[in-house]
Amino acid sequence: MELSRGTAYGVGLSQLAVTMGIVLFFQSVDIDVFLIQAHVNATTGALVLVSSTDIKGMRASLGLAVIMGSALGAIFSTMTYRLFESGLSGQDFQPDVMDQASMWDMIFWMYVLVAHGLVVAIIADPVDVYGGISCTFMMVYFLCRICAPKGQALNITQENLNMMGYCVGVLMMVYQVTDTRNYGASVVMLVVVVDYFLGVGHTYDRQATLDTVANCRLFYVCMGTLSTVCLYALSGSSVKVAPDNGFKIA
Repeated sequence: MELSRGTAYGVGLSQLAVTMGIVLFFQSVDIDVFLIQAHVNATTGALVLVSSTDIKGMRASLGLAVIMGSALGAIFSTMTYRLFESGLSGQDFQPDVMDQASMWDMIFWMYVLVAHGLVVAIIADPVDVYGGISCTFMMVYFLCRICAPKGQALNITQENLNMMGYCVGVLMMVYQVTDTRNYGASVVMLVVVVDYFLGVGHTYDRQATLDTVANCRLFYVCMGTLSTVCLYALSGSSVKVAPDNGFKIA
């Protein structure tokens, strides 16, 4: 356990240097981001664009965002080490215990939000701003609810609603996938698998301790960061296909 934990700490900290190296030496990943403004035709009731200028587009680079996500992962790894050193990890995974580790918990979910946002941005290029933000927050919010400490009384109905909400977020993510890059479906499946392990790590043991949850989250951060960096490198080196969507973003 100590060897695997030490390895996770090392990976959690060294991945920041690896990420910076890949961002600096690999081709940058640029995405197109757009907003569409429309109105309802009073005569026909149809939703139509007023003119071609109602599509507001811009190009953005993901290099800084990837480094920021990696930095959050490194900060979380350091805070996890301090959590174990404080002796708090031996306590049960309960709401009152998590109140004492609120900053550690917040940094982790900030990392999860950034990681999901990066994945959505890459596979949904060109990205509909509202669609990308909606599916990212939908998945992360309900994933957070699934992984929250449950206390003694487990509400099965609420847990089922949380699962349904997460599945809706995944479906929204699938809807955002474009044909700009041809591996979007595989990436979505990988996201679901990694999120599944995170959920199982929080819920499989009804008497889970903070030690179990911390190990699960540390594994998730290491796996998530390395996967995101690999996706960034692959997306930068792959040929970007112009989508046939009937409009052009300047």
